[in-house]
Amino acid sequence: MNSQSQNLPTRISLLELAQSGKDHPAWEELLGYYEPFIGRILVHMGVARSDLDDVCQLVLMRLWKDLVNYQYQPQRARFRTWLSYLIHSTLVDWHRKQGRNQTTVSSDSIEFGEVLMGQSELELRIQAEWKEYIVNLALERLKTIFSGNAVDVFVRSVEGQSAAEISQQLNISEESVYVLKHRVKKRLVREAHELRRELELPDDNR
Repeated sequence: MNSQSQNLPTRISLLELAQSGKDHPAWEELLGYYEPFIGRILVHMGVARSDLDDVCQLVLMRLWKDLVNYQYQPQRARFRTWLSYLIHSTLVDWHRKQGRNQTTVSSDSIEFGEVLMGQSELELRIQAEWKEYIVNLALERLKTIFSGNAVDVFVRSVEGQSAAEISQQLNISEESVYVLKHRVKKRLVREAHELRRELELPDDNR
């Protein structure tokens, strides 16, 4: 993330900046974060790997066109609700277009019924995937902040390894394991919070 977006005094998110106009430089940075996330959602919805890039680009195009018109409506339409509808409708439209074009459906293509995931189910999936995605982004940041075995210690502990096992495998003391784990966890919470403030709209921070 560039220094300009990190130091915005009003903490305006990239999404809010992108809403100010389609040519805003925040768009390129925003799409860099959202493209892999949208790809993950489409995979969960059954989109074949061979079609993933095409469908993802269609969703991003819709996002680019429609985000400027998104309006914050408390208790009615959070951004993740709006995004789930956008992904769902884009995928349905794409599938119908394939049918109209009489495109041959391969064995690894989605079935139309798989597209019709309920909106509430899709929104919950997006919410859960987004939380995991933010944590993974934060972990990637930590790899540039911490040196040595710090992040590796934390990841191993999250995966269920004991302090004794980590100590033996990484040739460090158990005390160091506990110290590093605590430091990384504390910074991870901070980085995840900052990423959410940068990449979400206010209605999704509640």
